[in-house]
Amino acid sequence: MRAQLRQYDDDLDGALADLREARSLAAGFGSLSVGDEVFGDLRWIDLYLRRGDTDRVIATIDSARERARRMSAPEMLFLVDAWEAVFRVWRGDLGRARELLDGAERGLHGGTLFPGDHARTLVGSVRASLCLETGDLAGAEKALATAYAAALAARDLPILSLVAVQAAALAQAHGRQHRAAVLLGAASRLRGAHDRTDRQVRDLTRRGRAALGEDAFAAAYGTGWELDGKTAVTAVDPDRLRREFGAARPEPG
Repeated sequence: MRAQLRQYDDDLDGALADLREARSLAAGFGSLSVGDEVFGDLRWIDLYLRRGDTDRVIATIDSARERARRMSAPEMLFLVDAWEAVFRVWRGDLGRARELLDGAERGLHGGTLFPGDHARTLVGSVRASLCLETGDLAGAEKALATAYAAALAARDLPILSLVAVQAAALAQAHGRQHRAAVLLGAASRLRGAHDRTDRQVRDLTRRGRAALGEDAFAAAYGTGWELDGKTAVTAVDPDRLRREFGAARPEPG
């Protein structure tokens, strides 16, 4: 948990040291279950992505996929595929990302076992990111609706923050810079912490500050951050955003 807080707070070296310590301590209790090992791999993948350590991202994805294949729950394998899709979108390998997401969506269709709803949330969020990269705003809206429903079913506010970040990206794509800043703040409220090392959050923040100015961006972000949890959940509802974006012209810039 401290590693996660440190990576949010831009202390990636400290987060790396904490994950190493956690792995060492866990080894003292004996062999982990394959499921615990896969979830541990996902934490490492996330950290390596934030550090820009491409080689270790690839190696850890391969390791996690091999572990997941040894499990009887295919949902774990689709979760790994979704994380690789995150990496592929970041690298600009959109074709491979689409293949991974297509396979995960087919495999997760109708499944109810844990971590199915978490995987569906991640897959839908990454699909929205992929659609935004190709200018498919309608596709992004559809993917976000799926991700939002899955996050609600998972009853997990931090996983819902992934949807909120993509909603902010969609708002920027519509030219709604103020709304995007509010949604970034709402994402932080749902996450429980400001995230200073996620690449997409940093890019959205940089563009928002450039468009609105430092003070206006901070005020809009603060509006989202100060929401209570229940209101933040409602604020990032893609259906609400779809109606809002459809009813208003894009803002300048």
